[in-house]
Amino acid sequence: MPRNLRSSACLLVIALAGCHASSGAGGGAQNQRVARWSGSFKQSQMAASAVVGPATPNSAAAFGSITVTPLEGGSNRARVELSISAPMANGRQLAWAVFTGSCGAPTPPLAGPNEFPLIDVGNNGSGMVRTTMSITLDTHSDHHANIYLTSHVSDVSNVMMCANLTYSGAR
Repeated sequence: MPRNLRSSACLLVIALAGCHASSGAGGGAQNQRVARWSGSFKQSQMAASAVVGPATPNSAAAFGSITVTPLEGGSNRARVELSISAPMANGRQLAWAVFTGSCGAPTPPLAGPNEFPLIDVGNNGSGMVRTTMSITLDTHSDHHANIYLTSHVSDVSNVMMCANLTYSGAR
């Protein structure tokens, strides 16, 4: 093989190896999925009459979404983004919490009930929470989030909505 061709072939191999190394054997940062849990709130049957009752005839059911994203660095902190829409009066405050198990599981919250900031319901029946808190979700367990009819985390009879959280990302 002529010397120039051999040099060109070596450079091509080195360039390809460099591209492979920069993308990483596992696909590189561009292909990594961010680990997170997400879910859609659905109104419980027990809460349907309490939320959409005589005071609000022909109103739509309550709904919402939640995303929990662990913060990098191996800490037990996570960013939580939660939003709801519910046919209820302006100025109400609603409690919420995250639990192990699926909706309806009678398990304790993953943090103290006072650690979950209240949801303030606005004029249009919507509310939102964006917070960072100390909470750890196990990638090999089921989790759910409840929103309560009052400003206190209590038992399942007071749950207005529940969301089963689905994990996405590397385990």
